[in-house]
Amino acid sequence: MQIGILGFKFTGKTTLFNAVTGASLPTGQGGVEPHLAVGRIPDPRLERLTAMFNPKREVHATVEWVDVPGFEPSGAAGPGEGTRFLEHARRVDALAQVVRCFDNDFETPDPLAEIESLALELVLADLQVVENRIDKLAKEKQRKGKNDQPLEPPLMERFQATLSDGKPLRDLELNADERKLTSGFSLLTLKPLILVLNGDEGGVPQDVLAAAAATGAEVVDLCAKVEAELAELSPQERSEFLADLGIAEPAAHRMVRSAYRALGLHSFFTVGEDECRAWTLRRGALAPEAAGVIHSDLERGFIRAETVSYEDLIAAGGLAEAKKLNKLRLEGKSYEVRDGDVLNIRFSV
Repeated sequence: MQIGILGFKFTGKTTLFNAVTGASLPTGQGGVEPHLAVGRIPDPRLERLTAMFNPKREVHATVEWVDVPGFEPSGAAGPGEGTRFLEHARRVDALAQVVRCFDNDFETPDPLAEIESLALELVLADLQVVENRIDKLAKEKQRKGKNDQPLEPPLMERFQATLSDGKPLRDLELNADERKLTSGFSLLTLKPLILVLNGDEGGVPQDVLAAAAATGAEVVDLCAKVEAELAELSPQERSEFLADLGIAEPAAHRMVRSAYRALGLHSFFTVGEDECRAWTLRRGALAPEAAGVIHSDLERGFIRAETVSYEDLIAAGGLAEAKKLNKLRLEGKSYEVRDGDVLNIRFSV
């Protein structure tokens, strides 16, 4: 799973990238190539399970972050600069747009204009792809007398009409066949979007938060500079610093979970003396698919899943106690795994 951090120049993208990945890239220097790093998915539930089972190791779920090079808005940049840099974002699964809500030495922030401007950049980039595809489909029909995928021309025309109105494609209702048809085009406005409002230490104004939420995107407000400083502290120092501020956790953790939600993902756990581990699973997935996330053999030979919710396990104080309380269940192939489930897969290969 990849999440692209994108935005215009000097919004604090790379500072945020450093905060969520533990990288130490120089900031404010620009560039033309994306930066990649893997960051873990923070989950206090896993830490609680680790304290309960005292395993040899603790393994968090992870996500790959891509720091897409910043660029100038259209009109302020060279021809095609935005489109060129946005090509890096086509390969990711979700987009996190960093929006400047802090003052700098150049100009006062205008976060709402920035949100609208980048939304237009994404729409125009997709419109170019869709119109090129429509041209190719017309030539294909002229050459063959028909299109290989008869559903594709009307879908592309529908896309063209939506984008021409300045609207993102994620606003459309698409069925499974339509999504399958478009999967190879990596359209930017079909990707889940998180708006990261990067303010100063005083926070982001409420009117900006409300306007960002009205777009329908996931919204996270934070101060990337503070988040990067927090990431450099030891766990104990970080906890003490957050306690002094009256904050439960770094805002970067909220951003990661927002990305998880935007992608329709959640976590389940496996526990034991050797390892306590969080696994990433799409919402709605059934038990055999969860088994396959752990290992393909477990999905192939799936028999049953021993299941207990995180809350019930913590309340009981252990697996044996949960079993005595009838909280440990045996679930079959039709069971839909829930967020926080603790699973042990029974299988035979």
